[in-house]
Amino acid sequence: MPAPLDLQSELFSATGGAAAEGVSNQLGRPRADRFSLLVREAVQNSWDARLAPVGGVRFQVDGYTLGQNARRALADQVFVDTPSSVGIRTRLLTDADFAVLAISDFGTRGLSGPTRGDVVPQPGESTNFVDFMRYIGRPPNRAYAGGTYGFGKAAYFLASSLKTICVHTRFSTGTRVEQRFMAAALGSQFETDGPSGQRFTGRHWWGRMAQDGVVDPIIGADADQFAQLLGGIGRAPDATGTTIYVLAPDFQEAQPQVVLADMGRALMDYFWPKLVDGPDQTPSMTFSVRWQGTELPLPEVSEPELALFVQAFVAASAKQPSDRAKLEAIASQRPKKLLGHVALVRQPAALMKSAASAAEPEDVDSSMYQRALRRPLHHIAVMRAPNFVVKYVEGPSVPYELVEYAGVFRVDAEADAAFARAEPPTHDDWIPDLLLDAAEKTYVRVAQRKLKEVVQAYAAPHAIEAAGGGMHSVAAFSRLLGGLVPSLNPDANRPTRPPSTPRGGEGKPGAGGRAAPAPQIAFVDEPTTELIDGVPAMVARFQVSGQASQPVQVVALSKVVIADGFESDPPEGSEQPRVLKWVAPDGQTVAAGTASCEVPVDTGIWAVVVSIPPDAMISVSLKAEPKVGQ
Repeated sequence: MPAPLDLQSELFSATGGAAAEGVSNQLGRPRADRFSLLVREAVQNSWDARLAPVGGVRFQVDGYTLGQNARRALADQVFVDTPSSVGIRTRLLTDADFAVLAISDFGTRGLSGPTRGDVVPQPGESTNFVDFMRYIGRPPNRAYAGGTYGFGKAAYFLASSLKTICVHTRFSTGTRVEQRFMAAALGSQFETDGPSGQRFTGRHWWGRMAQDGVVDPIIGADADQFAQLLGGIGRAPDATGTTIYVLAPDFQEAQPQVVLADMGRALMDYFWPKLVDGPDQTPSMTFSVRWQGTELPLPEVSEPELALFVQAFVAASAKQPSDRAKLEAIASQRPKKLLGHVALVRQPAALMKSAASAAEPEDVDSSMYQRALRRPLHHIAVMRAPNFVVKYVEGPSVPYELVEYAGVFRVDAEADAAFARAEPPTHDDWIPDLLLDAAEKTYVRVAQRKLKEVVQAYAAPHAIEAAGGGMHSVAAFSRLLGGLVPSLNPDANRPTRPPSTPRGGEGKPGAGGRAAPAPQIAFVDEPTTELIDGVPAMVARFQVSGQASQPVQVVALSKVVIADGFESDPPEGSEQPRVLKWVAPDGQTVAAGTASCEVPVDTGIWAVVVSIPPDAMISVSLKAEPKVGQ
């Protein structure tokens, strides 16, 4: 084993510098928990370091605990010398459950380039190593990058209860693969006593001390050996990429498995576009999360919660509407500029219902991760060119939870830089006031305002007035999104006059020629939407009252509703609602595929099930008639 590492604690320069506490505070007070923040920062870094332009990046999170021998070796080889403000050595020697989070990427370039910040890189030479390990607040020089600040790396330190990390990276020089290993920590600033006392920033590195008193990273095979002390994430001999080990992650009171599951959920919530934005909707990134070597299940993009967003993303990316998706361009007029496209998709809530995702923690109260998405969906995912979800914008909620809708707003490539500069260090919002350029500030404000207007118009009710004097405007369900929404015709509750009958006779009109009371129908509660044999359907429940000896034929009248009335003749090739079945109070189907059914009076709550055509609103009324010949 190589000699133990040397410690360097950073001195303040004569002109000042950044204290470690300042570095920790650069992210402000983010809304996200530290582990969601970590995966968001880490995935963006990995994407920016991709080898292939189209991606092919594998992102992996491993959580595990170190055994006693591993902890002792790490204390004696890496952290043999530690400052008093960083208690890593003590924890290694005393904590039996010392945990590590290893964040790894594959198919990436690794941290190459100069190892010191005062070295001028050669033309075209990468500065990945000093960008991550040395600089603070230096933005990368990359177009359409996921990150624009040099502050995001603080997320790795904040996730550690010791604010300590180890970095193992492999990169290609063009002729061979080189390795580097280095540890770093953020402690408290401090000073030494005496006439020659010095002031220190609280930033620390462990590596190999050079003759000029600067610690450099361990290189070559020695770097791999030090990584093995931490469990070592395996790579092929010629594979490049980086693993960042977060030591003693601050799980607080949460179970590690729950935190890892939360990280997997956050990965999918904010980076699902990377699973469909490759050629022919193939992944440009893949993700995995493991605890103690066991793979944890991740949500799939095909799960109902994400499937609607995927449909909207495809339409927004293609800049073409589809049978399912509505597409609108968002543009600024002064100054004139295309800002992006928003695609919106809706679907009956019945089609979106599913069991809880395998990645959802069983005890939601113990979860650190607070999801932005809530069912039923009424959210818009906003994103820039790298196809990461910056945040979810909530639109108007849906009454009765019958319909869900989702959308995607993608910034146009020509406007991407302005929106990137409007992001805070956590990359989870667009804040116009962060921008100095007046035009760019206008772009972001206009996009936010117009996006809100488009979504509100999409979700707003149509002004539906039924044609014909005998019908009323549809009931409360017409408020839902202007589509896919059932309603009950109020006139259906009114009794219908039976046909005239001769006087006299049993079962006929009574003495004096008065007609028997007409049967009546009353709807029970609001209708619901359900999947019936895979078909979206409206279920309307009703009761029939009348004379016990009087058989009643109930007829269902269903129509498609449009913004200016009821469809009298269906458009060519379009689907019309149809009665699927009639269900008795005991749950048994008594008739199917017919618009009418014989219903005994006063026998309880019955139900009629009517199909909902794609992208349609339907209205159903019921008509009760005495059975002819009775």
